[in-house]
Amino acid sequence: MSERDPTQADAVRLAIESDIFNGRLAPGAPLEEGRLATRFGVSRTPVREAITQLVQAGIVSKSAHKRAVVANLDPGTLLELFEALSELEGAAAFLSTSRMAPGEKTELMAIHEAAAENLRTQGDPNAYAELGSAFHQIIVRGCRNKVLIDTAESLALRVLPYRRFQVVAAGRLERNQSDHDSIISAIFAGDARAARERIQRHTLEQGDALMRFIALHKTSHEDFYPTTLTEEQRL
Repeated sequence: MSERDPTQADAVRLAIESDIFNGRLAPGAPLEEGRLATRFGVSRTPVREAITQLVQAGIVSKSAHKRAVVANLDPGTLLELFEALSELEGAAAFLSTSRMAPGEKTELMAIHEAAAENLRTQGDPNAYAELGSAFHQIIVRGCRNKVLIDTAESLALRVLPYRRFQVVAAGRLERNQSDHDSIISAIFAGDARAARERIQRHTLEQGDALMRFIALHKTSHEDFYPTTLTEEQRL
């Protein structure tokens, strides 16, 4: 594996996210590339890529010629992000109900079924989260409105780490899957209003679940966010 393989950067990013969400890295704590590279047994390149991704998501802040530090995660701002995204995804789902191509509906169902299989077999929660992101992305892109797509995807990128993290909370995997089942049923039935309302409620509940998780759980979840890279990821 080359040093620029995204798997290394993703694994480092997930581990740093875990430290931040679990309180091991407080707001203002510096992220030093050298120390992180040593900790994870990688070069600085994937560490730098991971930090860049975290900056883009707003979890880490970095000014010109200054080192990266953990951003101050204001709960009010996080809830506003989820609130705004729920409105955008709701509008997209409303339009996608009538505009989504047959091939996109087939792909949406395939992703939904893959997520269900992951859940039944107690698969990798990280893989489930990736399927969940793809589920939302197809619905948004199916609206055929470029302005709406660009705006929603830009905001979804900022919310992605928080959206991914909340699925590890007790019962959220099953609840996420149930919500997706309800959303896809509305879209396939041609009920635009129900599709909009269900995805809006789903996204708002994700934000609420995240807030409860951060407030109540300060333990690590190494199975979801590895604190060290596997030998395969280091190669």
